[in-house]
Amino acid sequence: MNTTESPKTPWRSFWSLTVIQSMNSLNEKGVQFLLIALGIWMSRELQYPLSVLIVLPFVLFSPLGGWLADRYCKTRLLQAMVLLQVLVLAGMTAGLFLHNLYIAIGFFTVFCVQAMFFSPAKKGLVKDIVGSQHIGFASGILEITSMLALLIGQIGALSIVYFLLTRWGSNAGFEAAAWPCAVATCGAVVVLLLSLTIPRFKAQSRQPFRRSLLWEHFTQLRMLWRNPVLRNSEIGIGYFWFIAGTMMLVALQMASDAQAGSPDGDFMKVLAQQKDSALLMAWISGGSILGGVLASVACARKIRAWVANVGGIGMTLGCAALALVPYGSVLFFVALAFTGFMAAGYLVPLNALLQDRADNDKRGDVIAAGNLVDCFLGIMSVVVQFAMKEAGLSPQTQCALLALSSAAVACFMFRNLKSALA
Repeated sequence: MNTTESPKTPWRSFWSLTVIQSMNSLNEKGVQFLLIALGIWMSRELQYPLSVLIVLPFVLFSPLGGWLADRYCKTRLLQAMVLLQVLVLAGMTAGLFLHNLYIAIGFFTVFCVQAMFFSPAKKGLVKDIVGSQHIGFASGILEITSMLALLIGQIGALSIVYFLLTRWGSNAGFEAAAWPCAVATCGAVVVLLLSLTIPRFKAQSRQPFRRSLLWEHFTQLRMLWRNPVLRNSEIGIGYFWFIAGTMMLVALQMASDAQAGSPDGDFMKVLAQQKDSALLMAWISGGSILGGVLASVACARKIRAWVANVGGIGMTLGCAALALVPYGSVLFFVALAFTGFMAAGYLVPLNALLQDRADNDKRGDVIAAGNLVDCFLGIMSVVVQFAMKEAGLSPQTQCALLALSSAAVACFMFRNLKSALA
């Protein structure tokens, strides 16, 4: 492991990178929830196919994304992806103004591919900029700001569509989604200019392109799995994204079930469902941000195993509480925030450990392999939650099952993480 650091850490570049990745996350999640809100308006359940679309490119193209991040300048790759984001958002805006849902979803699919190539470049740059000593803090800040961006994207999209529909009437669904998308396009142009300030770093690998990159997912996974530290870290990280994806869909189901007494297609039911969904996202994401801040402070100088262990136990208790307390009560919202708080604390040290312990010339491959695991479990979260819903399980029962799985993962991490950080 290379721990060589520059005499002075270029924090200005790191904060620029933080803004860039946050805006990418905000825009991706924002347009996803604009489409989900539009689907609610059209009486279509778009949350399931869109959730799969977000993670599918990681499953299909992860090796190629990892190779590009190792083989070429990560900064150049980052800038190219930010430019692609501008073009995609412009295309989505046009599709929404044309009242064509399929055009909008088509451009959203390209956005999901963009996010796949963006991820290893972004994560790989963190250690290049701040070095090993500060990677625990820097990785935590990156996760916190990403969660904040996801929070703003989710709640902002649902709330803006809710606000515009109340002002413009029940026939303005496409316009209520198109105008926020147009604003996001303008913001992406500003981010593109900011990306030009990120310094360039030499590529860490000279491996030429090979066609096997299109199918060598298992080669990267084997490399990740043979290293106990990387393997145990990724098991924990992957589970976080599984439970995060499942809880998002459970929250949307809770909001939908709360309005089940209203007639189907009723305009006020649509508005109330969007408002309830935004409120649930606010509580769980707000807790996640606070938990991420405290975990980053705790890991500012050293990656600490106890932070992840406490987070795993707390995540289990939070899911159990959600299974027991009544929906909409004060205790319910406290349990939501507590679950997000503990889940973020659990994630921060694991992400830092994975990025720090990967060899410099293989960091992109390791991150790509990790993304593959994360996104496979993200797809599984959609499948599992949909299956639980179709089986007639209440959201409270689903939370109880998540508490059991979280307890199992927390025990596994407690047994293995301490030795990994010894």
